[in-house]
Amino acid sequence: MFIFILKLLLTVFCVLLGVAVLTIGIPIRFRFGGDFTDDEKQFYGVISLYFGLVRLFLKMEQETLRLSLAFIGIRIPVYKKLLKDVSEKSEKPPEKKPKKKTKKSSKSKLNAIDWITIIRKVFPRLLKPIQFKTFEGDLAVGLSNPAATGLFISTYYMFKYTIKKMENITLHADFERKGIFGKIKVDGLIHLVQYIAILIFAYKQYRQRLRSKKGG
Repeated sequence: MFIFILKLLLTVFCVLLGVAVLTIGIPIRFRFGGDFTDDEKQFYGVISLYFGLVRLFLKMEQETLRLSLAFIGIRIPVYKKLLKDVSEKSEKPPEKKPKKKTKKSSKSKLNAIDWITIIRKVFPRLLKPIQFKTFEGDLAVGLSNPAATGLFISTYYMFKYTIKKMENITLHADFERKGIFGKIKVDGLIHLVQYIAILIFAYKQYRQRLRSKKGG
């Protein structure tokens, strides 16, 4: 009995390992698009695995998020959620309790400049495994803090003219509203196996900046 259970566990492990290797080794097809307007926001996404045998569908429309899975043409609903409940609008938000002051950790942390330095080195590598068929958009982005919005947009334009794939994506700063507004359309293939080396490179950059902050 023990040998049977051991063989069963080993078989399951080998199957899962094989699926993981196939998922990483085989290119993944993706297609995303969105129309983010003031009145109604719509977004869709399709991810195709194993040459289209398995597909994952994501759709956000009329404040409803739907997720479905298709296997060999058979589509099955997986998840559905109402993003904004009308009944919750009339309710008063709960009063926030004053936060207790906590002592700052003595551990050295990276600041915004450190993160921008790391992103400048890692971000161009993140796009290399992606073969874009369509990559275009015109978006306005607003964050909760106007200063953060300006920093985000300025950081983006640091990369836009150095990476050819981003030429057709235009971002505008919206200092009055919070959210994403505009249209975007992306279509292409992604090779996950190439991200193993990129993750190792990103980790090395992080550790290097962290050591420099600690003075060692």
